[in-house]
Amino acid sequence: MGPQNEHILLVESDSQISETIAQQILRPLGYQVDVFDSASSVIKDITKISPDVIITDLHLPGISGKDLLIALTSQGIDIPCIVITPKGHEADALQAFRLGAVNFLTYPIRETEVIKVVEDTLIQIRKQHQLEDYSRRLDQINAGIEQRIHDYAEIFSIGKHLPSSVSQQPLYERLIKVAISISRADSAWLLVVDQNSGKFLLQACANCDDRMQSKLHLPYENDLISLTATSNQTISLHGDDLNRFKLGDIGAVLVVPIKHGQKIIGMIAVEQKKPQPFTNDQRSLLEMIGDYATILLYNFLRFQNLEQNLMRLQQEGISSAIDSDIKKDLLFQSSKELRNVLNGLLENLDYLSNQGNRRLFTIQNDALIAIQEEASLLLDITDAMVNISQAVKTPGLEKVDLNNLVHNVINHSQIIAQANRIKIKSEIPFQPTMVTIFTSQIIEVLEGLISNAIKHSPPKGQIKIIVEKKDNKAMVAISDQGEGIDEKLSDRIFDKKSSLFSGEGMRFGGIGISLPLMKRIISAHQGEIQIKSGHGKGFTVTFTLPQ
Repeated sequence: MGPQNEHILLVESDSQISETIAQQILRPLGYQVDVFDSASSVIKDITKISPDVIITDLHLPGISGKDLLIALTSQGIDIPCIVITPKGHEADALQAFRLGAVNFLTYPIRETEVIKVVEDTLIQIRKQHQLEDYSRRLDQINAGIEQRIHDYAEIFSIGKHLPSSVSQQPLYERLIKVAISISRADSAWLLVVDQNSGKFLLQACANCDDRMQSKLHLPYENDLISLTATSNQTISLHGDDLNRFKLGDIGAVLVVPIKHGQKIIGMIAVEQKKPQPFTNDQRSLLEMIGDYATILLYNFLRFQNLEQNLMRLQQEGISSAIDSDIKKDLLFQSSKELRNVLNGLLENLDYLSNQGNRRLFTIQNDALIAIQEEASLLLDITDAMVNISQAVKTPGLEKVDLNNLVHNVINHSQIIAQANRIKIKSEIPFQPTMVTIFTSQIIEVLEGLISNAIKHSPPKGQIKIIVEKKDNKAMVAISDQGEGIDEKLSDRIFDKKSSLFSGEGMRFGGIGISLPLMKRIISAHQGEIQIKSGHGKGFTVTFTLPQ
């Protein structure tokens, strides 16, 4: 039996030649040989026979071997052909090569020549098949690599949808869109735990039925969700295993829990109509999305809590200021009213004292004088209350290390910067930078500038803070990588009345005080403040304080 058991088709009208080639030479070697005595029958049945090699005599009666070659080429049939021609007619073989033949034999037939030509031809066929197989496998590998790159790019693109306090919906929708893409699923849905009720809310679904669509942003439960929540593991089901869950027209489902530690904060699932299980590769990619979603959703929850705490602190500060103003106002109004009453009382007492036509007993006179003295004392106290209510407490000048001050403000700002995935880098001298300042006011300036830089820095951006000593002055520079504004408008941004504050100037906001107020504070300290900016170049705010 031949090593490959190839199928050979012999077309030969001379029975002696066909007997020699087929019966005496090729079949004993294990080749499968079919013999035809005319080309017409071969052309008719060639698609059914599908041989590995055709051996044909060029000088056949009727349709010749050359005609057979032409017919095969015209039908797009690519089967290697060996032609047979009488010795001395090699020119016919050369013409046959132009028509697609790959080798030739001459008769009288010699066994060694037949074996060599056939084996050489089959070796070339095997090599060609190997190359074609390698090419197909390489194409499959390349397609797999390209698909994997596409899948990873889709997964990493989720990171562009950063947590937002305004709406998480774009992130939810992106997650399920990528889930469908990487798993080749028909539909997908996403559940997120509600922090107040602890229930799973259906936050997004794609290509789902109307029943599920009607539950969007509402609590959503079924046995499959309960199973996932209880097991705390990825669930993959298909075919008959899904029947008990009554999920409708679904052939397979893959559910991945979104976990922070051991606590499930959500689930993401993909479904397909065919009862064909999801592959391990698809499962791994979906679990990767689940890990990514864990980071983004948990960061959002932290960011949301920080914003709520920040809002609470701001509201408490506003409320405290209002309460303080109310107390001052009540103190002022009450003292004014009391002062009016006391002035009237003193006038009446003066009137009584000056009534010379009436005589008072000594005890009455002493009582009247005591009342006048106590009323005067109350009036003095009331005047002091008015002064206190109108007074503004101003902290005194202090000699402090500006380096420590900047360090402390940076530490306070780190939690907000980290929530926004922003890095704060500082360059601060080891030696103290001593300045004489109203400490609370300079802290307000530093906090306002850093808050503004955080607010307008891009995700994963960097804020750079530099403290330097130069020409008997302490300099602080705070730079961000935000969008910036037109450099020509930079100076106008310090003007509180400038129209910039309804346009580009609103870029300055943050949590802290405004730039005009910062300029007032720095100027009061005999210092200077300036801005360098440009569209797409970020902001650098620099201020100096005398040492």
